[in-house]
Amino acid sequence: MAKNLFSGKFREASVFLDERFLYPEFIPERLPFREKEIESLAYCFDPVLRGRKPFNAFVAGPTGVGKTACVKYVLRELQDSFDRAKLLYLNCFEYNSRTAVLSAIANFVGAALPRRGLATDEIFSKMAEYLRKCGYTPVVVLDEVDQLLLSEANSKTLYDLVRIVEHEKLSMGIVMISNDTALTSRLDARIKSSMAEQTVMFDPYGPAQLKGIISERAELAFVKGALDNEVVNVAAAHAARLGGDCRVALESLLKAGRIAERANRPKVQLADLASAFEDVDAVSLLKGLKHLDKDELGLLQIICQNQPVQSGRVYELYSRGSGDGLKERRLRDILSVLEKQGLVEGRPISLGNRGKSREYHVRAPRQLLEKEIEKQLSAKK
Repeated sequence: MAKNLFSGKFREASVFLDERFLYPEFIPERLPFREKEIESLAYCFDPVLRGRKPFNAFVAGPTGVGKTACVKYVLRELQDSFDRAKLLYLNCFEYNSRTAVLSAIANFVGAALPRRGLATDEIFSKMAEYLRKCGYTPVVVLDEVDQLLLSEANSKTLYDLVRIVEHEKLSMGIVMISNDTALTSRLDARIKSSMAEQTVMFDPYGPAQLKGIISERAELAFVKGALDNEVVNVAAAHAARLGGDCRVALESLLKAGRIAERANRPKVQLADLASAFEDVDAVSLLKGLKHLDKDELGLLQIICQNQPVQSGRVYELYSRGSGDGLKERRLRDILSVLEKQGLVEGRPISLGNRGKSREYHVRAPRQLLEKEIEKQLSAKK
């Protein structure tokens, strides 16, 4: 008889005590360094305990700074304290249309809609009907809410939700989460004041905060002594260089642990972490593309296709290809944004008697990056 494929040969030297503490969806029992933000969110939902409508909230800040974790943490506490409030979490990359969001809410409150065949107005009516008799207050979290603003049709979703609360007089909380701190400035005037009654801003974690969070999670996730001495410090420093993105550090630790296990080594080494950085950074960088506008994507595409390329040449190629009168100051601002987000790297070069310039190249694998740029440009047409 052939040997069982899953006979344990990959688990001879486990470095993990419980790797789930490193998963991006894990919500810890406490969230250090976010006490002020948690208190602000709790204030938004406190009216539910007194039978009143909660405040809507706009939660914004860079990637990996605890926005989603804090929202879920506070709403978990609310549900545990009061059985007449329930959380519906929707990531708008998956629920990226008006129909999808309204259908999800309608089904959540008990409408049991058919998968096809209903017009959007019918879905809205069913949602309102079942909200009136559901007997609890739904709190709808729209994570990556930017995706609903890419087209005029889908941006009407936010107006639908305001209409439910203000015109239909139904109790429902709405939380919008975004990396774009200026997102509400682009909302229709009818929506802006109602959808962002309370704004909660998240600043990036500092190096010491990152080290504290990562150390705490690593202690829970790994067998004692399974990490080389400098692994946590290097992971924290790497996250700090990426603008305080704690999620990247935790995902890198998880991948580094799996690399060590596959090699049947009882300890995660710095070399394992370096290998993990390459893979995790590439994925993280590609995710960042969804937050770029068309000019930013266009310039990134030019750098990707012509690297290494000088800033003057980038301007020349963009102007030739788009026909738009992009000002040089705007070009410099965009290049600065792309550098700050870690998508490109620029280095100063000398042009002899012509002065100095900067030469740019991309930091993610070229083929993957080009494919994702095309995808995002198509979505923004």
